[in-house]
Amino acid sequence: MTAFLQVLKTYQFFCVIAFVATVFLTPLAIRLAHRYGVLDIPDQKLKPHARPIPYLGGTAICAAWASALLAALASGVVTDWRTLLPLLLGGVGMSILGLIDDARGVPPKIRLLVGAIIVTATILATGAGFRIVDSLLVGANKVLGGGGLALPPFVSVPLSVLVGVFIVLGACNSSNLMDGLDGLCSGVTAIISSGFFLLAAHLAVWGYSATGDPIRLVLAIAMLGAALGFLPWNFNPAKIFMGDAGSVLLGYNCGILILLFAEQGLFRWVIGALMIFALPVFDTALAMFRRWRAGRSIFEGDRSHFYDQLVQRGLTVRRTVLVCYALTTLYAGIGLLLTWVRIGPGGEPSPVLRTYYAVFFYLGICVVTALVAWNAGLTHPEEPRRKKDATG
Repeated sequence: MTAFLQVLKTYQFFCVIAFVATVFLTPLAIRLAHRYGVLDIPDQKLKPHARPIPYLGGTAICAAWASALLAALASGVVTDWRTLLPLLLGGVGMSILGLIDDARGVPPKIRLLVGAIIVTATILATGAGFRIVDSLLVGANKVLGGGGLALPPFVSVPLSVLVGVFIVLGACNSSNLMDGLDGLCSGVTAIISSGFFLLAAHLAVWGYSATGDPIRLVLAIAMLGAALGFLPWNFNPAKIFMGDAGSVLLGYNCGILILLFAEQGLFRWVIGALMIFALPVFDTALAMFRRWRAGRSIFEGDRSHFYDQLVQRGLTVRRTVLVCYALTTLYAGIGLLLTWVRIGPGGEPSPVLRTYYAVFFYLGICVVTALVAWNAGLTHPEEPRRKKDATG
């Protein structure tokens, strides 16, 4: 416990920097959004809010997050600038891409292509996730009891880059889809960032990781501070939205952290990180499944998300958001337990057994979540909207 408190003492300063910066930069973003007309206009379809809302909250989040990372470099807490600086630039690039989409609109294919280029360049520059395929193979070998399937680096590294790009872009998309209610994405991301920080702190305290702990800790706690600083302005009733400039950055930060937990090729760490990020993933999967059952494109926007259905069933926006906070906390707690609990012969830690149980427990949680959603009627296709009369 003392060691953990020492880790927290070392890194809490960067949380404070991000928090204070976001609190004070967000009102400026509100004024700039009104001045330049960067507003989210309601349409009573996907945007049912009552009035135009400023749409530049993501710029405040990005500036605060970047400030905390630069402070970590300047203070010497993080000395590996060759890794952290490209990660920072990649996040800023993704946020700028989202900002352009907020202000002017970017065709989905162009946005996907540019995002893939930014993420690929970041992964290649930092090596983040270069062992993600190794971790998957090691995990599969331990679970199946195989002799050790392995791929040579010239095969595993390119595959890892592809998988890494998919994970980061998928996290960006999931976070973007979570930004559907006041305070939802920022609050959920704050809880997820807390989980990532606790996981990274655990690895640091027990010396499980040879490299990367400072970077993981700073990325997690900086995003925690930025998300918490934005929440008072974004909680229902929201005074400003983060827009894609914010939600994409939050997803990018989460996706990069998932890759960084594959540093030593240990699948259990990756499973724990994925479980911490479970709610955005499950919400995205639920929405896509309902669209598929309704015979629509899985990429078509609608109000079929988990949180939309809670509101449609009578919960207020605030209660719905609090339910999502509780579920995120539950999934994060399970993810941490998957990496913390020691299971082995005679009570001794056994990496094989821990990986074995982690994988099957993760799959079990996925199955239970799917069954609960099915029994609760959350997977039923969304009812088609009635076409409005031409005269209104």
